[in-house]
Amino acid sequence: MRNSKRMWISVSMILTVVLAAMFLSCSEVWKKTRSGGTIIIGETSDYESLNPMQTTDAHARDIYNQLFLLLMDENPDLLTFSPRLAESYEFSGDRKKLTFHLRKDASWSDGVGITSRDVLATFSVQKDTTVVWASIHLKDHIDSVTAPDDYTVVYHFNHVYPYQVMDAVDGPILPAHFLEKHPGVSIKSVPIEEFPVSGPFKVKEWVKGQSLTLVPNESYYDSDKPYLDKVIFKIVPDQVTINTQLKSGEIDGMEIYSPSEVEALRTEHPELTVHQYQGRNYVYIGWNGGRKPFDNMNVRRALSHAIDRQKIIDNLYYGLAKECVGPFPPIIWAHDPDIEPIVCDPAIAREILAAEGYLDSDGDGYLEKDGMTFEFELLTNQGNQTRADIQVMVQEALREIGVKVIPVTMEWTVMLSRHKASDFDGLISAWRASTKADLYPIWGCDARAEGYNRIDYCNPLVDSLNTAATSILDFDEARPIFNRAERIIYEEQPYTFLYVPSGILVLNSRIRGARPDAISSIHNIHEWYVEGDGPGH
Repeated sequence: MRNSKRMWISVSMILTVVLAAMFLSCSEVWKKTRSGGTIIIGETSDYESLNPMQTTDAHARDIYNQLFLLLMDENPDLLTFSPRLAESYEFSGDRKKLTFHLRKDASWSDGVGITSRDVLATFSVQKDTTVVWASIHLKDHIDSVTAPDDYTVVYHFNHVYPYQVMDAVDGPILPAHFLEKHPGVSIKSVPIEEFPVSGPFKVKEWVKGQSLTLVPNESYYDSDKPYLDKVIFKIVPDQVTINTQLKSGEIDGMEIYSPSEVEALRTEHPELTVHQYQGRNYVYIGWNGGRKPFDNMNVRRALSHAIDRQKIIDNLYYGLAKECVGPFPPIIWAHDPDIEPIVCDPAIAREILAAEGYLDSDGDGYLEKDGMTFEFELLTNQGNQTRADIQVMVQEALREIGVKVIPVTMEWTVMLSRHKASDFDGLISAWRASTKADLYPIWGCDARAEGYNRIDYCNPLVDSLNTAATSILDFDEARPIFNRAERIIYEEQPYTFLYVPSGILVLNSRIRGARPDAISSIHNIHEWYVEGDGPGH
């Protein structure tokens, strides 16, 4: 009996080993069938920078998040997190301490192991007021970070609030030994090619204005390294040309900026797959409140009343967008669904402007005040036909009420530099709303100097409401406070909020594994793989 039991155990163990070997063998075969290939993704504009301490470009963030690891990865629900550089975390009883436990098998691409020292060095440069990292405000409630050992870090908070984890993990962890070579503000001028990286990809080559090439990072810890051999982001600044290259197979995919193309792609190009998802972008016209007459709330409201946003959506977005009413897109929990879009009525616009002293006294069809014609430049970037079309529609709409619009298009990085310097009258652009409900970065009074508030907007009541709402742990309790702040911004119209577009990523059907979502259209590009042969291989 005893021998029978031993025999049964032996047979069971042998079966277990055999099955495990078969599973590993199948896994290797499966990985080999997925591995390899090059894909080419089209982009209409280059990146201003890929240095995480310098750039404010959302598309650049998509790229550098493939190069560097965060402590935790934010999930598509915009509320929870998955392990990344940290395997786990926990709060102290009073929620004033947040402890992360780092994985022990991660290293930089130069072979140096990643430890708590890197986390401490990164936090130090993020908080350095001489560096002025664009997201420095996210660390306001974190007094310090300590390291009990090489693989444990503790974030010490001075305040308890809902977004402690999100604020702690925002910003990629950078190598301490590299930061020491480039202290303080000097880190902002270092090219991305010189950084040791920790993510699934590294930069092989960046030819400004032409292409960015990523290849797998051999030092990446994950056993599931990128399947692709190479990802090329090809810069094609002309909308017609990039659409033609997508259809011909010269590029393998792109985010769609011309919604008129989507239905044709679906019906006429079966070799392409259209991935549609709920995004968190919103398109707007920003009015420079630091310049007259845009410092006048009534003038801004008049301009918004004159612009037919639904007409823009119907004519240019083909049902793939919804009117925007404020700074929180519908996917963000703090959005107020009861705000109605500002009514389009040119008569109201004319009445408001007349009350502000704008009259057509010389009969030329344009309004004047104090002897000056009401005219302004409306900027946007090259390579985006939809925005160029918006310029024309806005020009026509405002001509009807006697306002002269001069459309100006310029290369993306040039426009971005003027935007940052608040060197514009009006500007058509877009924000990818933060997954954190926080109005400060774009609307805070102090953010005019250190954040993304480039229109000189300041309302102390909005600031105080935002401070109160971001301090409340219960979202249901915070929501009406955010709603009140959102309504104030809506009433003052520092932006003419245009629309919230659906996210559209089009890929050749040979490319599998893509899961675009509100985090990023390429957030899981290390899991993409190619089936079959074709362009880009």
